[in-house]
Amino acid sequence: MQQKISIGIILFVASMQFAWNTGSAPNNLAVPAAQKWVIKELQLLQNELNNLRQANSDSVDKAVYFTARKHYKHTQFFIEYFSPLEAKLYINGPLVPKHEPDFGKQMIEPQGFQRIEEILYSTAKKNKSAELPEEVKRLQEQINNLIKYYSSAAFTDDMLLDMCQLELFRMAALNLNGYDATISQTNVQEAAWSLEGIKITIDFFKPHAQNISAIDCFTALEKELAHGQALLMANTNYSSFNRLNFIIKFINPANSLLVKFHTLAKLPWNKNKKALQLANGFLFGKESFSLQFFSIYYDDTLYIKEQAALGRRLFNDRILSGNNQTSCGGCHKAALAFTDGQSKSAGLGNKPVNRNAPTLLNVIYQQAFFADGRAYQLEQQALDVIHNPVEMNNSLAAVVEKLQRNYYYKNNFARAFAHTIHQGITEYAVQKALAEYEKTLVSFNSRFDKYLHGSTAALNEREINGYNVFAGKALCGSCHFLPLFNGTVPPYFTDSEFEVIGIPANENNNKIDEDAGRYNVTQLAAHLHAFKTPTVRNAALTAPYMHNGVYKNLHQVVEFYHRGGGKGLGFDVPNQTLPFDSLQLSVKEIEDIILFMHSLTDTAGL
Repeated sequence: MQQKISIGIILFVASMQFAWNTGSAPNNLAVPAAQKWVIKELQLLQNELNNLRQANSDSVDKAVYFTARKHYKHTQFFIEYFSPLEAKLYINGPLVPKHEPDFGKQMIEPQGFQRIEEILYSTAKKNKSAELPEEVKRLQEQINNLIKYYSSAAFTDDMLLDMCQLELFRMAALNLNGYDATISQTNVQEAAWSLEGIKITIDFFKPHAQNISAIDCFTALEKELAHGQALLMANTNYSSFNRLNFIIKFINPANSLLVKFHTLAKLPWNKNKKALQLANGFLFGKESFSLQFFSIYYDDTLYIKEQAALGRRLFNDRILSGNNQTSCGGCHKAALAFTDGQSKSAGLGNKPVNRNAPTLLNVIYQQAFFADGRAYQLEQQALDVIHNPVEMNNSLAAVVEKLQRNYYYKNNFARAFAHTIHQGITEYAVQKALAEYEKTLVSFNSRFDKYLHGSTAALNEREINGYNVFAGKALCGSCHFLPLFNGTVPPYFTDSEFEVIGIPANENNNKIDEDAGRYNVTQLAAHLHAFKTPTVRNAALTAPYMHNGVYKNLHQVVEFYHRGGGKGLGFDVPNQTLPFDSLQLSVKEIEDIILFMHSLTDTAGL
C-alpha cells in the first residue's frame, strides 16, 4: 500500500511539473517561513494523533480529534494542492468506497479523518477500542509520508497564493456544504480554522509589500481575512449558517484582494494546466473556467469557432443517422435546456432508448459522459451515439462517406480543419466539430449567477434560504457542487462522481430500478445502481428526472431525497451512498429548495 502511495505522489508531482528537490526559485520571499510552518503543523497533528490513540473516553477522544482536525485544516490548502490523490483516498475523503481507474478492480474503503470521526461517533464501544487505534495509525503513516516529502519540496510564492485562492473555492463549494465532517457537522468552525491557515500564510508575504499600493492591498487583505473569521464564528451552526451571504460578503472580496496582491507583488501566474483561471478575480462564473482544460487535446485550438459552427449544423442534421430520419437535436431541444421532455427518448423505429436524455448545457465541464460514465471525452460520447443501434444506428465511416458527397460539408470541413492533420472530412473531424459546438453550450447567466456577481436583488429571501438548505441541512451541495451543481469535484475538476441513491422503477416507489448503471462499465459491486451526478442547473426545464425519467416534477425528486433515497423507501440497497434516514425538512424548506433550483434557469442566447 505504501508503495502505491509513494508512486501516486511522484506521478502527480511529475504531471504538475513541480520540482521536488531543494532548488531555489525567484521571488521566494515567503516560501522558507511557510515551509517551516507547514512541517510544524503536521508534526503537531502527529502529536495529537498519538494522544488520540491513547485516549480512553468519549469526551477526551473527541476533544483530541478536533485539535488534530484544527492542525489539518490549517494545512489543508497545502496538502490538497500537492497531494490531492492522497487527501481524497487516505486522509480526508468522503465516507464512501472510492475507485481509481489506475488501481484496476481495487476499491479503496473509507479511511482517514472521516472514518475516524465515524468510529468516534459510533455507539458501539467495541468498534472504538478495536478499530480506532488502527485507523489512527494508518493516518499517521500518511502524515509521515507528507512530512518527508514536504521537507524537501521546492515550491514558489505564486503557488502559495494559488493555494489560498483554491482553498477559498474549496471552502465555498465543499467544506461548508458537508463534503467532510458529515457526522460532527463542525464545518463552519473548521472553515474558520482553514482561514487561520490562510491568514498565517499571507503574513509570510509581508516582504512582497514593497510599495504603497502593495502595502495598502496587503493591509486590506489581512482585514478581510479577519472579517471572514468573524462571519464564521458569529454562527457556527451547520444548518442555519448563511453560506450564500458568506460567499458574497467574504469569499468574493477576499479572492479579489488575493488577485490584486498577486499582481502588485509582481509574481508570475502559475502556468500549470488547471480548470480554474485564478487571475481573473472571480471564482464562480463562466470566465472562471478553462474550456480547454476539459478538452481531449489541450492545445488543439486552431479554427475552433469555425468547427463549432460546423458542429452546430451537424448536430441538427439528420445526415448523421443511418436512415436520415433523426438528429442530435431531436432529443436535445434548446427550448428544454437541450433535453426532450420524455422519460426516455424515442429512438429509431420509435423504440425508446435505455435512459433519459440529459441536458447538454455545461456538458463540457465533466470528466465522464452518459449516466454510467462509459465515455471520458465528448468526442467519444458522439461516437457512441452514432454507433448505437437504437439511436443513430450508423458508423462514423458511413457518415464520412455521406458528408463527402455533400458540397456544403466538403467546403466547410476544408475551411474548418485547414492546416491540421485532419484536414478535410475525417472521422475525428466529425467528432471534433460536434464537440466544439457542445462546448459553446455554456450556461452561467441565471439569476443565481447574477446574485453571485453582486446583484443582490436577483434573489429573494426564500431563494437564498433555499440555497442555504440545499448546501447545508439537505446535503444536496455535498454531491451537486457549486457553481456547476453537477458531480465534477472542485476545485481541480478532475473527477466526476457517481452515487448509489436507489432510484425506483416507477412513481409508486415500490421497487428499485433494474438498471445496473456504472456496474455495467466497471463490474464492481460497489457501483451496482450507481449513476453519474447530473447538474441541477436548468432543472426547472429538464423534467422528467432521474436516469429513467421516473419523477415528473421537482417536488417528487426532493421528497425522494427527503425520505432517504431507495433505502428510506424500504429497498435493499446495501451500497447506497446517500444518507438513508429522513432529512427532517419542513414543507417550507422543501419549497425553498425548489425555488432556489428555479433560480438556476438560464438558456438565454441558446
